[in-house]
Amino acid sequence: MVKTIQEEKRRYTRVIFNERNRVQAVVALPEKQDPAWQIPAAVLNMSEGGMQVTIERKKFQEMQQGDTVLLSRITGIQDLESLRDVPIQLIWIMDNEYLEHVLLGMSFSALSERQLGILRLFVTNRLALTVERGGESTFCS
Repeated sequence: MVKTIQEEKRRYTRVIFNERNRVQAVVALPEKQDPAWQIPAAVLNMSEGGMQVTIERKKFQEMQQGDTVLLSRITGIQDLESLRDVPIQLIWIMDNEYLEHVLLGMSFSALSERQLGILRLFVTNRLALTVERGGESTFCS
C-alpha cells in the first residue's frame, strides 16, 4: 500500500505559539471607539496571511463571519509590536456554547509593505531558530 501525503492547503508558513511563548493581541470593533470594546485575545498561530486567536466567551462581542475588525496591537513579541490598527477579516468562528473560549480565524485585509515585511522577517527568523535548535518545531507549512 502506497501512502500519499495530503497536500497542505495553507499558502503561508505559520508560527504556532504555546504556553512558553504566549502572544496576546487586542482586537477592536472599528465603529466602537470605547476602550470597553477592545477585546483581549490569545494568539494561537500567525502567518503573513492571518492568525488564529481565542477569546474568552464572556469577553466575546457580537462579531460575524465576514466582519472586518482591527488588530489594535500585539504584545509579547517586540518584533510585532509595530503591527497596530491593522484591518483583519473574520474568516471563520468556532463557537461551542459548552467551551469557555471562542476560536476565530482571521485574515489580514490590508497590510502595508512595511508590515508585510515585518511579518515575513518574523516568520523567517522564528523558523531559523527552530531549525537551529533542532528541537520541537513550532511551524507548520
